[in-house]
Amino acid sequence: MAEDVDKVERARLARKEIIDHMDCDDCTEDYVFLLRQDGREFGMGLTTVLSMLAFAEHEGAVPELPADWWLKVSRRY
Repeated sequence: MAEDVDKVERARLARKEIIDHMDCDDCTEDYVFLLRQDGREFGMGLTTVLSMLAFAEHEGAVPELPADWWLKVSRRY
């Protein structure tokens, strides 16, 4: 229960640029980032961002992150 409250509070603090989807029954994402392109707004979930980062790392587009970082992230999401 305390962990759920902490997640809600973190989402509330980040709300200025992040949509809080904690109360959304249709969403599987805790954090969805609001993006704008060519006057259009759309959301992108944190798991999508992390997947893109993993792909970029695999392709050599970004430096390799430590394995323990990926383990910590996978335990949270």
